[in-house]
Amino acid sequence: MLLILFLTVICFRVCVNQDSGPEYADVVFLVDSSDHLGMKSFPLVRTFLNKLISSLPIEADKYRVALAQYSDALHNEFQLGTFKNRNPMLNHLKKNFGFIGGSLKIGNALREAHRTYFSASTNGRDKKEFPPILVVLASAESEDDVEEASKALREDGVKVISVGMQEASEENLKAMATSQFHFNLRTVRDLSLFAPNMTQIIKDVTKYREGMADDVIVEACQGPSVADVVFLLDMAINGSQENLDHLKAFLEESVSALDIKENCMRVGLVAYSNETRVISSLSMGINKTEVLQHIQDLSPHVGQAYTGAALRKTRKEVFSAQRGSRKNQGVPQIAVLVTHRASEDNVTKAAVNLRREGVTIFTMGIEGASPDQLEKIASYPAERFASKLSDFSELATHNQTFLKKLRKQITHTVSVFSERTETLKSACVDTEEADIYLLIDGSGNTQPTDFHEMKTFLSEVVGMFNIAPHKVRVGAVQYADTWDLEFEISKYTSKPDLGKAIENIRQLGGNPNTGAALNFTLKLLQKAKKQRGNKVPCHLVVLTNGMSRDSVLEPAHRLREENIRVYAIGVKEANQTQLREIAGEEKRVYYVHEFDALRDIRNQVVQEICAEEACRDMKADIMFLVDSSGSIGPENFSKMKMFMKNLVSKSQIGPDRVQIGVVQFSHENKEEFQLNTFKSQSDISDAIDRMTLIGETTLTGSALTFVSQYFSPDKGARPNVRKFLILITDGEAQDIVRDPAVALRRDGVIIYSVGVFGSNVTQLEEISGKREMVFYVENFDILQHIEDALVLGICSPREECKRIEVLDVVFVIDSSGSIDYQEYNIMKDFMIGLVKKADVGKNQVRFGALKYADDPEVLFYLDELGTKWEVISVLQNDQPMGGNTYTAEALAFSDHMFTEARGSRLHKGVPQVLIVITDGESHDAEKLNATAKALRDKGILVLAVGIAGANSWELLAMAGSSDKYYFVETFGGLKGIFSDVSASVCNSSKVDCDIEKVDLVFLMDGSNSIHPNDFQKMKEFLASVVQDFDVSLNRVRIGVAQFSDSYRSEFLLGTFTGEKEISTQIESIQQIFGYTHIGEALRKVRHYFLPDTGSRINAGTPQVLLVLTDGQSQDEVAQAAEELRHKGVDIYSVGIGDVDDQQLIQITGTAEKKLTVHNFDELKKVKKRIVRNICTSGGES
Repeated sequence: MLLILFLTVICFRVCVNQDSGPEYADVVFLVDSSDHLGMKSFPLVRTFLNKLISSLPIEADKYRVALAQYSDALHNEFQLGTFKNRNPMLNHLKKNFGFIGGSLKIGNALREAHRTYFSASTNGRDKKEFPPILVVLASAESEDDVEEASKALREDGVKVISVGMQEASEENLKAMATSQFHFNLRTVRDLSLFAPNMTQIIKDVTKYREGMADDVIVEACQGPSVADVVFLLDMAINGSQENLDHLKAFLEESVSALDIKENCMRVGLVAYSNETRVISSLSMGINKTEVLQHIQDLSPHVGQAYTGAALRKTRKEVFSAQRGSRKNQGVPQIAVLVTHRASEDNVTKAAVNLRREGVTIFTMGIEGASPDQLEKIASYPAERFASKLSDFSELATHNQTFLKKLRKQITHTVSVFSERTETLKSACVDTEEADIYLLIDGSGNTQPTDFHEMKTFLSEVVGMFNIAPHKVRVGAVQYADTWDLEFEISKYTSKPDLGKAIENIRQLGGNPNTGAALNFTLKLLQKAKKQRGNKVPCHLVVLTNGMSRDSVLEPAHRLREENIRVYAIGVKEANQTQLREIAGEEKRVYYVHEFDALRDIRNQVVQEICAEEACRDMKADIMFLVDSSGSIGPENFSKMKMFMKNLVSKSQIGPDRVQIGVVQFSHENKEEFQLNTFKSQSDISDAIDRMTLIGETTLTGSALTFVSQYFSPDKGARPNVRKFLILITDGEAQDIVRDPAVALRRDGVIIYSVGVFGSNVTQLEEISGKREMVFYVENFDILQHIEDALVLGICSPREECKRIEVLDVVFVIDSSGSIDYQEYNIMKDFMIGLVKKADVGKNQVRFGALKYADDPEVLFYLDELGTKWEVISVLQNDQPMGGNTYTAEALAFSDHMFTEARGSRLHKGVPQVLIVITDGESHDAEKLNATAKALRDKGILVLAVGIAGANSWELLAMAGSSDKYYFVETFGGLKGIFSDVSASVCNSSKVDCDIEKVDLVFLMDGSNSIHPNDFQKMKEFLASVVQDFDVSLNRVRIGVAQFSDSYRSEFLLGTFTGEKEISTQIESIQQIFGYTHIGEALRKVRHYFLPDTGSRINAGTPQVLLVLTDGQSQDEVAQAAEELRHKGVDIYSVGIGDVDDQQLIQITGTAEKKLTVHNFDELKKVKKRIVRNICTSGGES
């Protein structure tokens, strides 16, 4: 069989000295437009060029760009001096860049390009300052000689980067390229993944000098390609050479598509029948050629299938650090089992143990394989990880599906799961108050390791909530023959204490009597409801491993009659009929075959608990953009319509709630209905039913541009209402999607992309802007499984600051005669809205209020009211005073409210906010400026809200800056500014952090790629993080170091004590510049965590390192980071811009501790999340 070796991309990063080369260049793109490439592939080349031009700094004194395409002749698109910036270039690509066709003569094209772009008369800039670069794209072997033309270019100082696709000749590519800058991709589609690497390559070649030393060469992996993958092969193929050939072909094509290198994909091979043999370990599987040779050498075994034994050996001998596993570096661990018959031994326990080690298992069953065994071996859910094929020949058609599943799983592990979990946590903040009881089956059916997994699951579920006496409370009951109250709902009032209490539960043993336990727990929940006046939602989470010996129907019915929501979670031998009887409705029933799968349903359970509160006030304008091209087909089109109708049924439709519109697209766009056309679920569903398939091609970019108009008031969209676009597609766009998608997102539209495997996931990510907002599924049947997650994302989109946590707030309320009762009520509703967003309590948010007209009158001081409902009650009962407006006098009077005697915690570092709301000009306006300034000088943030007759100059005088005052023409306009005012108040608050002690070190990237303005933003961000902690020698110590390709210790732990002093020191830090060597910096920063440099590591104080970087490291990071973590240092990483997610995970060891933002301006949006993470690391001292 012919073996085709696809050569993968290697992106070389050349490390040079800071002053060794120029910053910018003249770049000419010479693009293959021959028949070899073909008209169908040409749009992908256009997209590639679009990305490159969009990413380079193109200006008259920076990069200049020219473009030509070629086949048997050269066709000039535009010269180096034609366009001065990128926009007209992108416009040219869109409108004037068309396919030519013809034979492929690269040599001729090189000569013509040399004469056209690189002669003295055409270039016009100093080559030393702006080196000429030629980027050549080729899809096949040239029909003429390339060496002579290439040599002439190099002799004239032109640096050449060659990029091959499809059937390009490696010999041609090397002959053209300068040094090692030649790259060969498998397909034209790979250009999209390669584009970010190409941008960096151009920048590296700009600085490159022929003959210079390559100090560091670091491989960049192509696409989502960092994982340890082991193929586990049943090799007793009964002497069928044809079946063996099918298996080998499948493996060869899979492996050829993977980016196999030491730091990217590692591939292991295990063969088994009666015995198991490790053919290639992960440490050996770092060379693609060798792995492919091992596949070629595979031979059939005789004997039976002992899959269980093979799984055990794979766990012990292959997925181990000694044999090359990178599990400790956070690298995804994946096993792929291929078998054609039932196993002779038990597979369940071996599979569970392998999955418990963090290995994701895919299974492929062929011919006589047991579906039941395959499902028990595969990871959860089985429909995603288990595949059944009728014979070996189907492996060929299954290959592309498998590769998409594999890449999806890698992306899910590295980038998606942790971010969706954060989104869920954000949604659960809306579940402000709740009582939850856990009912745990402790019968003898459950093994000790399984019982431990039950406790871990429950601990993680309740860990998603805000545990406190007046917030979410949790109690636990264990049962078997009888029941045991482990702890009442009021006993534990903090998350750490609750976690320890769950961990300390000891298994009872015996037989399960679930009905009796439900009756007992009902009494506990009734008691809990009385304690909180029947105002708080009540939940019961039942976790069982077997069939109950008594009836559960009546007890469960009584629970639901008490309005208690019951969630039934069954494992192994649990009876699914009983689970449905316990929960009462299917959506609260969960069943998994094994205990290790509990972690996979955790988010589903939490999502269901949180959804009601998160969606209670759901208000959104939602447009569906539906692919109606020919590839869909009538059957799938019907499934897509059902998916849309299900989403509609889960939304509260109405002019003041959710509005929905639909646009279809293929080669043309078709409006079905606008946002305000229909006012009920039934009308919308009927209109969706009437939709008919258009057919033709997929022009998604055009459709995105078309649908943008539907978010305007003319088309029914509402101001100050969140706007969502849900794209559903099954095909690859034939036009550019990035630009229209960016325009939509810039206008505030949140885009969710739903694509089946026929679509291009890279395009979907470009459209949504974030990987976690892309739902990429194998087929249309799976759409039903993403509905709830999508609805929750719309109900409660991620807000980095969702709750006001620790703050002192005083309202100063205009109560003069110009405000009537109705208007006064609107003002009160505005303030009550802010109170509802706050965690009110003695140690959280304190509110005070005074109203004024001719004289001020205190409604309540900061230390007077201890609960949210007390504050709301006083505000609701307040009545206007009448009289004149003396605002300055009221502000002066408010000063004494910000004293320790009146409850202010200014002396403890708690931020202070004053919110003044007025509708008229002040009668003592001449005093406003001085009075307000005195408050601000004291450290009080003044937010001024003006309505109707208020004077904008007075508002500015009070607030001190234009971004701190708000003005609306009418009282009704207060609704429109509520989100802005609440965001300002929320961002002013501190995180509720109970941490006692922590040693916190910031490791700052000071490399060349960070502009000085961005370096300043990084310093301001770090200073703001410091403000959230109680900095002192005995509590929180702060240290700072900076790195590039050099390293500088800025100040050690404990050198400075006090937030202001440390902020001043951070402000004085000067950027060191250079290249990005994170690995070396991690090795050097270790000395911060030694006792003689200020660390309290020996006293058990938590040690935390926060790494901030904007680029990929040019040295290895994994070992240095692992050594630090092994020492007990908790590492968090923040990546800014175009960073490598997997490398950030290698630094932190887990995806949950890395965070990415698009630019330095976004750092402030994630500050609270970072502080909260650090607080979690510290825990209890």
